[in-house]
Amino acid sequence: MDLIKAFLSLRYISIIAVISSFIGAVLLFILGALKIAGALGVMLLSGKSVQLLIEAHGPESVTSGIVILVINAIDCFLFALILLIFSFGIYTLFVNSAFVQADQYPSWIKIESISQLKLYLTQVIITILFVQFLEISIVNGEHLDWKAIVLPFSILCLAGAIYLMHAGNSEH
Repeated sequence: MDLIKAFLSLRYISIIAVISSFIGAVLLFILGALKIAGALGVMLLSGKSVQLLIEAHGPESVTSGIVILVINAIDCFLFALILLIFSFGIYTLFVNSAFVQADQYPSWIKIESISQLKLYLTQVIITILFVQFLEISIVNGEHLDWKAIVLPFSILCLAGAIYLMHAGNSEH
Protein backbone atom coordinates (compact mmCIF):
# COMPACT_ATOMS: atom_id res chain seq x y z
CA MET A 1 0.00 0.00 0.00
CA ASP A 2 2.83 2.42 0.80
CA LEU A 3 4.40 1.62 -2.56
CA ILE A 4 1.20 2.62 -4.35
CA LYS A 5 0.99 5.87 -2.37
CA ALA A 6 4.62 6.63 -3.19
CA PHE A 7 4.02 5.91 -6.86
CA LEU A 8 0.89 8.08 -6.98
CA SER A 9 2.71 10.94 -5.30
CA LEU A 10 5.10 11.02 -8.27
CA ARG A 11 2.30 12.70 -10.22
CA TYR A 12 3.31 15.94 -8.50
CA ILE A 13 6.51 15.98 -10.54
CA SER A 14 4.28 17.03 -13.45
CA ILE A 15 4.22 20.48 -11.83
CA ILE A 16 7.54 20.98 -13.68
CA ALA A 17 5.65 20.70 -16.99
CA VAL A 18 2.94 23.02 -15.68
CA ILE A 19 5.37 25.76 -14.64
CA SER A 20 7.58 25.37 -17.71
CA SER A 21 4.60 25.55 -20.09
CA PHE A 22 3.28 28.61 -18.30
CA ILE A 23 6.67 30.36 -18.53
CA GLY A 24 6.87 29.41 -22.22
CA ALA A 25 3.42 30.91 -22.78
CA VAL A 26 4.40 34.17 -21.10
CA LEU A 27 7.58 34.36 -23.20
CA LEU A 28 5.61 33.77 -26.40
CA PHE A 29 3.06 36.44 -25.48
CA ILE A 30 5.94 38.89 -24.96
CA LEU A 31 7.56 37.83 -28.25
CA GLY A 32 4.25 38.26 -30.10
CA ALA A 33 3.77 41.71 -28.61
CA LEU A 34 7.33 42.66 -29.63
CA LYS A 35 6.64 41.51 -33.20
CA ILE A 36 3.49 43.67 -33.32
CA ALA A 37 5.53 46.59 -31.95
CA GLY A 38 8.14 45.88 -34.62
CA ALA A 39 5.50 45.93 -37.35
CA LEU A 40 4.19 49.22 -36.01
CA GLY A 41 7.74 50.58 -35.90
CA VAL A 42 8.38 49.54 -39.51
CA MET A 43 5.18 51.24 -40.60
CA LEU A 44 5.78 54.47 -38.68
CA LEU A 45 9.51 54.73 -39.31
CA SER A 46 9.33 53.95 -43.02
CA GLY A 47 7.98 57.43 -43.64
CA LYS A 48 5.45 55.99 -46.06
CA SER A 49 2.47 55.32 -43.78
CA VAL A 50 -0.10 56.56 -46.30
CA GLN A 51 1.70 55.02 -49.28
CA LEU A 52 1.62 51.61 -47.54
CA LEU A 53 -2.16 51.63 -47.84
CA ILE A 54 -1.95 51.48 -51.62
CA GLU A 55 1.36 49.65 -52.06
CA ALA A 56 1.19 46.36 -53.90
CA HIS A 57 2.30 43.27 -52.02
CA GLY A 58 5.53 41.85 -53.25
CA PRO A 59 8.36 39.92 -51.69
CA GLU A 60 10.43 43.08 -51.24
CA SER A 61 7.68 45.49 -50.19
CA VAL A 62 7.46 47.11 -46.77
CA THR A 63 3.83 46.00 -46.59
CA SER A 64 4.86 42.35 -46.95
CA GLY A 65 7.37 42.81 -44.14
CA ILE A 66 4.66 44.20 -41.90
CA VAL A 67 2.27 41.40 -42.85
CA ILE A 68 4.92 38.77 -42.07
CA LEU A 69 5.60 40.32 -38.66
CA VAL A 70 1.89 40.34 -37.84
CA ILE A 71 1.47 36.74 -39.04
CA ASN A 72 4.44 35.70 -36.89
CA ALA A 73 2.92 37.51 -33.91
CA ILE A 74 -0.38 35.68 -34.37
CA ASP A 75 1.59 32.44 -34.55
CA CYS A 76 3.26 33.29 -31.23
CA PHE A 77 -0.04 34.21 -29.60
CA LEU A 78 -1.69 31.01 -30.83
CA PHE A 79 1.07 28.79 -29.49
CA ALA A 80 1.11 30.76 -26.22
CA LEU A 81 -2.61 30.12 -25.79
CA ILE A 82 -2.19 26.40 -26.39
CA LEU A 83 0.66 26.33 -23.88
CA LEU A 84 -1.65 27.92 -21.32
CA ILE A 85 -4.34 25.35 -22.02
CA PHE A 86 -1.71 22.58 -21.90
CA SER A 87 -0.36 23.88 -18.59
CA PHE A 88 -3.84 24.10 -17.10
CA GLY A 89 -4.74 20.66 -18.47
CA ILE A 90 -1.67 18.97 -16.99
CA TYR A 91 -2.39 20.66 -13.67
CA THR A 92 -6.00 19.48 -13.58
CA LEU A 93 -5.23 15.96 -14.83
CA PHE A 94 -2.29 15.19 -12.55
CA VAL A 95 -2.04 17.64 -9.68
CA ASN A 96 -5.52 18.82 -8.69
CA SER A 97 -8.40 17.22 -10.60
CA ALA A 98 -11.04 18.89 -8.40
CA PHE A 99 -9.83 22.31 -9.55
CA VAL A 100 -12.14 22.58 -12.59
CA GLN A 101 -15.07 20.47 -11.47
CA ALA A 102 -17.10 23.60 -10.82
CA ASP A 103 -19.25 25.07 -13.59
CA GLN A 104 -17.53 28.43 -13.28
CA TYR A 105 -14.99 27.60 -16.00
CA PRO A 106 -15.70 27.53 -19.74
CA SER A 107 -15.94 24.12 -21.39
CA TRP A 108 -12.91 24.64 -23.64
CA ILE A 109 -10.57 24.74 -20.65
CA LYS A 110 -11.90 21.56 -19.06
CA ILE A 111 -9.37 18.95 -20.09
CA GLU A 112 -10.62 15.43 -19.49
CA SER A 113 -7.80 13.32 -20.92
CA ILE A 114 -4.30 13.29 -22.34
CA SER A 115 -5.89 12.51 -25.72
CA GLN A 116 -7.73 15.82 -25.63
CA LEU A 117 -4.48 17.67 -24.89
CA LYS A 118 -2.72 15.87 -27.75
CA LEU A 119 -5.57 16.76 -30.09
CA TYR A 120 -5.31 20.46 -29.18
CA LEU A 121 -1.55 20.38 -29.66
CA THR A 122 -1.82 18.61 -33.01
CA GLN A 123 -4.43 21.06 -34.28
CA VAL A 124 -2.21 23.98 -33.32
CA ILE A 125 0.78 22.38 -35.05
CA ILE A 126 -1.28 22.11 -38.23
CA THR A 127 -2.29 25.76 -37.90
CA ILE A 128 1.32 26.82 -37.32
CA LEU A 129 2.43 24.86 -40.41
CA PHE A 130 -0.29 26.62 -42.42
CA VAL A 131 0.91 30.00 -41.14
CA GLN A 132 4.47 29.08 -42.16
CA PHE A 133 3.23 28.19 -45.64
CA LEU A 134 1.43 31.51 -45.81
CA GLU A 135 4.66 33.26 -44.86
CA ILE A 136 6.63 31.33 -47.50
CA SER A 137 4.02 32.28 -50.09
CA ILE A 138 4.26 35.97 -49.18
CA VAL A 139 8.06 36.03 -49.10
CA ASN A 140 8.59 34.09 -52.31
CA GLY A 141 5.62 35.57 -54.12
CA GLU A 142 5.43 34.33 -57.67
CA HIS A 143 8.69 32.38 -57.43
CA LEU A 144 7.38 29.30 -55.63
CA ASP A 145 8.96 26.04 -56.75
CA TRP A 146 7.72 22.48 -56.46
CA LYS A 147 9.24 22.14 -52.97
CA ALA A 148 6.67 24.62 -51.66
CA ILE A 149 3.95 22.03 -52.34
CA VAL A 150 5.46 19.67 -49.74
CA LEU A 151 4.31 21.80 -46.79
CA PRO A 152 0.62 22.09 -47.73
CA PHE A 153 0.60 18.40 -48.68
CA SER A 154 2.02 17.57 -45.22
CA ILE A 155 -0.63 19.77 -43.61
CA LEU A 156 -3.33 17.96 -45.56
CA CYS A 157 -1.95 14.56 -44.54
CA LEU A 158 -1.79 15.54 -40.86
CA ALA A 159 -5.31 16.95 -40.91
CA GLY A 160 -6.60 13.84 -42.66
CA ALA A 161 -4.90 11.60 -40.11
CA ILE A 162 -6.47 13.52 -37.23
CA TYR A 163 -9.86 13.35 -38.88
CA LEU A 164 -9.57 9.60 -39.41
CA MET A 165 -8.35 9.02 -35.84
CA HIS A 166 -11.32 10.89 -34.40
CA ALA A 167 -13.98 10.06 -37.00
CA GLY A 168 -15.67 7.51 -34.78
CA ASN A 169 -15.41 9.66 -31.67
CA SER A 170 -18.36 12.06 -31.57
CA GLU A 171 -17.05 14.20 -28.67
CA HIS A 172 -14.20 15.69 -30.76
